[in-house]
Amino acid sequence: MTDPDRLTGKMIVVDHKLLADFEDRLDPAFPEKSGIQPTILGYGEISSSFVIEQMPDIAFKRMPPFPGRDAAEEYRRIVDIYCRHLKEDCGVKVLPHTTHRIENRFGEHIVYVAQPRLEAETIGNLRLKQKDFRYMAAMVARVADRILAVGRKNRDGFGLSIGIDGQISNWCFLGEASALEEPLYFDITTPLFRVNGSEQLDIRVFLKSIPSGLVWLVKWKFLQEILDRYYDTRQVLIDLAANFHKEGRQDMIDEAIAVINGRVERVGLTPPVASLTRDEVDSYYKNDAFIWALLLSLRRADRFICTRLLRRRYNFILPGKIER
Repeated sequence: MTDPDRLTGKMIVVDHKLLADFEDRLDPAFPEKSGIQPTILGYGEISSSFVIEQMPDIAFKRMPPFPGRDAAEEYRRIVDIYCRHLKEDCGVKVLPHTTHRIENRFGEHIVYVAQPRLEAETIGNLRLKQKDFRYMAAMVARVADRILAVGRKNRDGFGLSIGIDGQISNWCFLGEASALEEPLYFDITTPLFRVNGSEQLDIRVFLKSIPSGLVWLVKWKFLQEILDRYYDTRQVLIDLAANFHKEGRQDMIDEAIAVINGRVERVGLTPPVASLTRDEVDSYYKNDAFIWALLLSLRRADRFICTRLLRRRYNFILPGKIER
């Protein structure tokens, strides 16, 4: 079992020269063809986490290219501030991180986010597949409490609003159901927080992998909806329950909803958060799955056009097949 002190207190030592060499030899479109091949740990909706063989204890995420040094450094600053807000203002335990800016041989400014590599069986969605209803209920209760803590801060934040992706796959769980440690949150590469309603993250960098001719459509039809949901406590809680569809645990959804509603009633935010229902959880998932599947299809089509037809460099590591 992973020692929690090792995760929260261990220094992350990155060989910057090796990381720069990895970046220069990377083929983002086809990572398996790179000079130094990464080992993919998991696929997210936006990016993949991976390990470099020579640094096996570190999990990396590579962010899309930034327009210049200043933009890359600003992103690094925003990540640090976001983690500090989660920890100090909301009481969310966050997995340690370091960020590394590299200017590659193409003159591009790339940021890598490094975190301690987690044992697979401690990650929430894998715990969910292996454990029983009692363990699931303990995990969901812990996560719901952290989401509600963020919601409380947003209501009393005097102009500060913090976004969080509460899906069970974004948390690390240590211990047994009867003595579960506080979960560790590790999905920090989309550091969403607003000051007086203004998004502090420059979200344009996350639109770069969308085909340029369709950016207007994504911004018009989907972007604001996707961003706003991370600040809406009830939507984040619905997403927590709806994610059980993706993880193949539909049999646990009703129980998860009951646990979430129980925590909401116990905490008693003002104004109150309405109880979740199974119908809206299922409807939410269908809509969410459609949006992300569409965006991924657009990105894959763009990769095909760039690499196969135009013979150009494609600069984004796309997720592989995502089961839904």
